[in-house]
Amino acid sequence: MKTLTRKISRTAITMALVILAFIAIFRAWVYYTESPWTRDARFSADVVAIAPDVAGLITAVNVHDNQLVKKDQVLFTIDQPRYQKALEEAEADVAYYQALAAEKRREAGRRNQLGVQAMSREEIDQSNNVLQTVLHQLAKAQATRDLAKLDLERTVIRAPADGWVTNLNVYAGEFITRGSTAVALVKQNSFYVLAYMEETKLEGVRPGYRAEITPLGSNRVFKGTVDSVAAGVTNSSSSNDAKGMATVDSNLEWVRLAQRVPVRIHLDEQQGNLWPAAQPRRW
Repeated sequence: MKTLTRKISRTAITMALVILAFIAIFRAWVYYTESPWTRDARFSADVVAIAPDVAGLITAVNVHDNQLVKKDQVLFTIDQPRYQKALEEAEADVAYYQALAAEKRREAGRRNQLGVQAMSREEIDQSNNVLQTVLHQLAKAQATRDLAKLDLERTVIRAPADGWVTNLNVYAGEFITRGSTAVALVKQNSFYVLAYMEETKLEGVRPGYRAEITPLGSNRVFKGTVDSVAAGVTNSSSSNDAKGMATVDSNLEWVRLAQRVPVRIHLDEQQGNLWPAAQPRRW
């Protein structure tokens, strides 16, 4: 009796293990075939290329490479004395034309009041024309002053958002030109994952779907949500000729690899130690 009981127990245990193994294999098969996944993905973030709107000598650099800065924090300063003098010159021009306009306005008013009984119509018209010319010069001087004021304000380069300063390659004493990129700013709380999914797996990818991301070299799993799927990618086998007609490659591809389409994934939690250079292992 005991022998029979043992045989039944062993058989039951064996069957249970077989069933559990079958379930595990089936779940793994479903996971790797039905659930879309890829190893080709990247952590990324919004990066602002900061370039000055004025040219001149860099007089001060207030940050260091890879520093976390706050919005409107001063990064570096460019030749303020020169632009301060330019503003003072522009303000002097405005004051001069304001005084000149006041004088010409009084003169034109006096001549208009006296009328043709005291002087010719030509002299009256000439006085009015001179006044209009001076008013136009005043408007031009005021615009020049406003531009000089704007240039002076922009000699102080500030952070446009919270983030990390990276690739800082400016130093005090250097001359920097207008529009040349001086530093990159990686915006804080803007990290996301860009996963390149094969086109054959896009059927199971929709905005709002949940995703899991495991970084390369780590066992930590990040949670996220599919934000969007790229509308299209470049067709490398076709192009346009000089007249705009389509040119299609005539080579026959015996083995055609699936196109990879970018899928943007919003992370549930922003991590301060994630950088755009990081690479997820899978998702």
